[in-house]
Amino acid sequence: MSQHPTAEPEELDIVSATGRPLGRAGRSEVHDGGHWHEVFHCLVLRSGPPARVVLQRRHRSKAAFGGLLDLSATGHLTAGERPIEGVRELNEELGLQAVAGDLTPVGVRLMADDGGEGENRERIHLYFLTDDRPLNGFNPEPSEVEAVVEVGVAELLTLLADDQLEVPVVHWSPGMAIEPATITVGDLVPPVDGYWTVALVMAQRFVAGQRPLGI
Repeated sequence: MSQHPTAEPEELDIVSATGRPLGRAGRSEVHDGGHWHEVFHCLVLRSGPPARVVLQRRHRSKAAFGGLLDLSATGHLTAGERPIEGVRELNEELGLQAVAGDLTPVGVRLMADDGGEGENRERIHLYFLTDDRPLNGFNPEPSEVEAVVEVGVAELLTLLADDQLEVPVVHWSPGMAIEPATITVGDLVPPVDGYWTVALVMAQRFVAGQRPLGI
């Protein structure tokens, strides 16, 4: 999750679970206090069936879930930002130039966990983006993203249902060749409250042209 560049310490909006504004505070204060705040998530999908997605491997130095596979781009919305303005994360993390009109909103989901930055209480705004460029067509920010991985949605869902499995992926990191690899459920940012599964089922529906979408 990249931080929005600013000359001042990063400030976030504190909200209620329904999104009602309650004030503003620094990022560390928001997490230390377990306050609800807004985040942007985007999953990059390949256009043709069967559904396939692009995940990022978070840089191992990241404070939260370093070295693990996450959705394509994720990040906090800074104070005053609208959810769709999180589209900047695609450029900041993946070097992917996208605009708001390229994204499909999927829905909002509440997530609470304590496995990342303190007591995390997030209102996640999930979007889909269709993009068929090869993995080495991305330009990951080195301090944020170590690699990108393409994987079938059906394979990921199987992995989430059986944590003893390995599934095949296509892997690329800057300066290296695109190559086959395998991953286990331990390679993923830990699933919380079925979020991975719901997001992936919606990805299958989206690629198949099915509606409605929601998380």
